[in-house]
Amino acid sequence: MKNLYASLGVPNTASADDLKKAYRKLTRQFHPDRNPGNKQAEERFKEVGSAYDVLSDPQKRALYDEFGEMSLTLGFDADRARRYRQAQTEAAHTRSSYDDEDLFEDVGDPRATNFDDFLTRMFGGRRSDARRRGTRAGIDISGDIHVPLLDALTGCTVPVRVEVSDGDTRTINVKVPQGMADGGKLRVRGQGGAGDPPGDLLLNVIVERHPRITRDGDDLKMSVPITAFEAYRGGPIDVRTPWGTVALKLPAGAQNGQTLRLRNHGVRTPNKPGGDLLVVLDVRLPPPGNAKLLEALADLQSGTDPRAGTGL
Repeated sequence: MKNLYASLGVPNTASADDLKKAYRKLTRQFHPDRNPGNKQAEERFKEVGSAYDVLSDPQKRALYDEFGEMSLTLGFDADRARRYRQAQTEAAHTRSSYDDEDLFEDVGDPRATNFDDFLTRMFGGRRSDARRRGTRAGIDISGDIHVPLLDALTGCTVPVRVEVSDGDTRTINVKVPQGMADGGKLRVRGQGGAGDPPGDLLLNVIVERHPRITRDGDDLKMSVPITAFEAYRGGPIDVRTPWGTVALKLPAGAQNGQTLRLRNHGVRTPNKPGGDLLVVLDVRLPPPGNAKLLEALADLQSGTDPRAGTGL
């Protein structure tokens, strides 16, 4: 994973204002509207958003500064990590001075083979020592996963890093079903803390915001840019939806902000009727300075007053 500060192009001493400025600049630069069909720009847009999500939160930033990438791992426990780090340091200098029986008095096992075994069991690991008294069920590990809106709509597989008992991590591929909503819950059995039986992985799904699409129940709302010519002329235009490109018929004289409906192009979930896609027209005028266009527009509005009858 790329360093989060490097993702934003700032030093690790950057102030909150510097982070915000860098975030705004990069999101403008890599925004999908400015880079249609550019997968690299889309990935950078997501990368910048993920980095800012961590570094703009003082608590998350402090943990990242202290522990680095490990702090982003699902189930990460800062206090436990500090104890583990301290224990490793002490073990390197005083391993020979520990009395095994005293060392394990508080963890319920009067016998132990070595200090590493103590660390493993201290942090929830499963002992391989055949003399252990019995087995213990693993704990459930809970956390959040972030999923882009389009991936949540179509379904996807997300690699999730989970901290294991000895401070290492493992990666689990978690299937996010089609139509998953923000705040949805997923349970992955047997992928939590080590034990007999092992615990489960409990995930809260956070669906990331999309620059042009919002969700309302089973309906989607999307802003679609069109030219003034297309708005005035009407007729079909191609619109890219989460389910592919479709032809949308514009009424002649379409207005900015007008909403059109595409049936069954909203949220789709198994065994349930699909929602609709509400297309909000965003009429874009060409840049100023074209004398011929200005003259044509003047002729177009000749004899009309768009503010007639709107006085207070």
